[in-house]
Amino acid sequence: MASEAFARVVFESPLPALNREFEYVVPAELLGLIQFGQRVKVQFAGQAKEGFVVGVSDNAQFTGKLAPIGSIVSEIPVLTENIYELLKAISERQCCSVGELLGNAIPKRAVRVEKKYDFQRKLHEPKKSEMRSAELVSAVANENNGLPKFIERICSIATDYLANDQSVIVCVPDFRDLTRIHEQLLERLPADQILLMDSNALASERYLSFLEQLTGRSRVVLGTRNAIYSPIASDAAIVVWDDGDQSHQDQQAPYLTTREIALLRQSLFEAPLHFLSHSRSAEIQRLVNIGYLSEVETNSWRPKVLVSDSKGLDGMSYKLIRRALENGPVLVQVAAPGNARSLYCAECSARSMCNNCNGPLWLNSKAQIVCRWCGQLNLDFHCTKCKSAKLRQGSAGATRWAEQLGKSFPGIPVREVTATQLNQTIADKPAIVVCTPGIEPVASGGYSGVALLDCAAQLNVDSLRAPEDALRSWFNALGFMRPGGEAVAVGVTPEVSSALTLGEIAKTVTAMLLEREQLGFPPAKRFLSATGSREVIDALNEFLAKECAVNVLGISQANTVSGDIDCRLVASFKYADGSHVAEVLRGFMGQLGSKQLRTNSKSGKNIRPLSVKFDDPRVI
Repeated sequence: MASEAFARVVFESPLPALNREFEYVVPAELLGLIQFGQRVKVQFAGQAKEGFVVGVSDNAQFTGKLAPIGSIVSEIPVLTENIYELLKAISERQCCSVGELLGNAIPKRAVRVEKKYDFQRKLHEPKKSEMRSAELVSAVANENNGLPKFIERICSIATDYLANDQSVIVCVPDFRDLTRIHEQLLERLPADQILLMDSNALASERYLSFLEQLTGRSRVVLGTRNAIYSPIASDAAIVVWDDGDQSHQDQQAPYLTTREIALLRQSLFEAPLHFLSHSRSAEIQRLVNIGYLSEVETNSWRPKVLVSDSKGLDGMSYKLIRRALENGPVLVQVAAPGNARSLYCAECSARSMCNNCNGPLWLNSKAQIVCRWCGQLNLDFHCTKCKSAKLRQGSAGATRWAEQLGKSFPGIPVREVTATQLNQTIADKPAIVVCTPGIEPVASGGYSGVALLDCAAQLNVDSLRAPEDALRSWFNALGFMRPGGEAVAVGVTPEVSSALTLGEIAKTVTAMLLEREQLGFPPAKRFLSATGSREVIDALNEFLAKECAVNVLGISQANTVSGDIDCRLVASFKYADGSHVAEVLRGFMGQLGSKQLRTNSKSGKNIRPLSVKFDDPRVI
């Protein structure tokens, strides 16, 4: 009798019922050809379906009749054992399925690229390391090129590891940082050693980039949040810039953050891990305080910052801008784009909210009413309370600020920078540049001054994280200021002023952390939020009470993007209970199956009966 072999296969699917390995018989003609990570075609539920091989053995656990593998779609093992191990760890921690993570880790196949590619994986002996660090980088620009110093620091770390024959993964929030770091790395390293993961690249280019990572031909992987799934060597050093930036969180299920995946990857593969930032997130400060991350002291330079508790363009900020303009351009950071931060009903003064997702509305540069959350135009808008169509503007946005500054400083060019503009460089001559956080353009030689005029608005955001988010955006703006420049922050409260004036960032964030620990808020405890119909949420509430130790903080109404009015349950739990809570929730969602399947009232598509988010930074 011929020897038999059995393959275990996983599918790319978000369905909880498919979050397991399925066994198939390896037919005689494929014996010895099936490998871990290959794409195969099999029969599933009466249909041909592609999956990934995650194991081959001589024995099957299932005692019934098994279907055979139909064919090998691709001989290239695109799913490595290390990445599969990482995906399983993420699934266990964050209560999601491996199937919905596969799309993040493996790009769509490009057949033409694959046929032309000479796939030969380089053998590499991994180097174990327990290096886990958090580093506050000086918020100052390089006088030669005007780039923030952190870019030079990241390039230095990458070249040091490469010199030691070790690969590097660099994760940054957005394309601006990506482009700037890439340009600087090209001045230090051969182009074929650097792999840029560009989200705007063609599908064929992304797949070619992926194959280059699989084979290890490129040693430095530079990208945004999905770069953390890179199949490059398991011991590749991980560098995460500005982990607190919201761009590091996936905006679709399962809503993962680069920080959490980086920490899991390091713990599994014992690779060096570096968190770099100008300010610090509460999560990273907590890990520093408990000794899990070592603190690297390189923040030797402190910007000169004056603080004021008044509003807008007060006397102090006016004088500083006027003084700084004598030496070069001045950067003005404000809280929101457009003419106004938000819109209100002119009749009843109710805040105007989006018809689609209930997010805040604003006027863009074309005087169109747009939602800040989902970006949808709200044509023919009427107040939900009094039905009036008349609107009034709230506090000034970047467009109105630019107009006001133009009047206050006649003869000085005023430039408003928007998120749609690509990387640009501001000339080293008197000018005022107005922008919102995260889109600051580089000035040749750095800005001579920085004015933070909307500090009060940033601190008053209805969020637990408002102070740390504000500090992060302020210090990132200061990172574009040249040595010897001056800055002013208007509307700053005492709780954060010492971070700006004395550089006491760790002390300030630790104070915030202690307050959250007393209240039982994240990151002192882990949080989960679950959204669904009232019936499903009530059933979940009862199920959690019976099965695990979570503290349900409450159930409230939730307006979803689909337009449906659902309920949202919020609960907290200890870090030690995380795996058990995730397991219990997976069991509950598995019981729901397709019985509670719902339809999006706007798109008509089927949606999950329950949406679960672990560690959502916006839950409070």
